[in-house]
Amino acid sequence: MNKLLVRTNILASAILFSNVTAAEVHEIAITIDDLPLVASKMNTPGNQQRSTDRFMKIIQALKENNVPATGFVIAGSIEKGQWRFLEQFRDAGFMIGNHTYSHQDLNHINVDKYIADVARADKILSPVLTEPKYFRYPYLAEGNKLSKPKVLAYLAENHYTIAPVTIDSKDYRFNEQLYHVPYRMREAYVGKLKASYLAYIWSQTLRAEKLAKGQPVKQILLIHANLLNSYALGDIIQMYKKNGYTFITLTEALKNPAPVLSYPGVDTETTKTINPVPAS
Repeated sequence: MNKLLVRTNILASAILFSNVTAAEVHEIAITIDDLPLVASKMNTPGNQQRSTDRFMKIIQALKENNVPATGFVIAGSIEKGQWRFLEQFRDAGFMIGNHTYSHQDLNHINVDKYIADVARADKILSPVLTEPKYFRYPYLAEGNKLSKPKVLAYLAENHYTIAPVTIDSKDYRFNEQLYHVPYRMREAYVGKLKASYLAYIWSQTLRAEKLAKGQPVKQILLIHANLLNSYALGDIIQMYKKNGYTFITLTEALKNPAPVLSYPGVDTETTKTINPVPAS
């Protein structure tokens, strides 16, 4: 059990259902990165069934709770047989956006190669992309003052709107722990993991609300299409509902978003690295 899980277990009972100010209106949009499904395989009938079941659990949690969502696809990660996952997601009424072809970090790649990667994904995903067209930076990395304007120009020319994040679940840290547990023991372990995971998300939500300084802004949550959320998405939704949140679309959230998270790159002229900070 790593330090993150220990810390969040300690905090879980204290903060999991701590209410934000009841008199305020709280709204949140769910965004799901790395569609179709993180670390999924379709190479055997068993893997096909497991991947399908996990993906459908995510859709089911959203539909059962009448929650809108926007998913962002890594075009180069679409396994054989997974195109139908994207069609099912879109046909269920959810939005689909571009998350590049190969999930490169703009802070560590040539800008022209990065733009080509986005364009490659755009071409592949055009049959399932919804309107308005949304783009999510992998790793929330927006580049430096030299690369960022070039990418922004490409996105504008191709009618993309950037999808920011105000609450980062860091779910990949928890998801990784599930893969260290034998397959037949995961059902039992995930119950313990959920409490820590939900507590962490809620702590980040309280942090985001504090940064908003009481303003009636809208939150945007980042999670991933992964094994963990096939188990936990319904619990995430219920946690927010119990704390008075209303679920809205990404389009609605962008009308007045909370302070967004950004991960600027290195300014090559000053060689100064800017730390990840909320962008006002």
